[in-house]
Amino acid sequence: MIPNIGQQVKCILRAGAAIEGIVEEWTDKSVQLRSLDGESILIITHPSEDIMLIKIMLEKVEQDDVLSHEQNDAPSEPSNIIQTDLEVKFSEKLSEPSDPENEDRNKSLADLKKEMVEHDRQLIINKLREHRPTGNESKVKYGYPGFMQKPRSK
Repeated sequence: MIPNIGQQVKCILRAGAAIEGIVEEWTDKSVQLRSLDGESILIITHPSEDIMLIKIMLEKVEQDDVLSHEQNDAPSEPSNIIQTDLEVKFSEKLSEPSDPENEDRNKSLADLKKEMVEHDRQLIINKLREHRPTGNESKVKYGYPGFMQKPRSK
């Protein structure tokens, strides 16, 4: 498939470089890509030899339409954001109007933040303590390979 003029593409070259631009011209002999900022043009003289991978970017309108159709088809789910009591208190305190003379607000915000960090730390510690391997791991056998057996004495 050859990209059309005006499409945004990203090409991975055999040398490992990645280039991105808008197609100005695409033939078997050469490719001209205009940079995204529009300040330069990149010319690839042997695209069949140099280009290893081509990614064609779809237009934003098409992507938005696809996303809106998927969202309409999917059942509405509650958001995955679960706030703890500390986070709720912190957000309430943060939403209060700030006063340069009110140092109590800043101290309480700092204390709540410390409590949130300590709570997260405790959650991680508990998860690490409760973790148990599944048992599918094989034990490593140390020794000599079969073809390098030491001669046995009788």
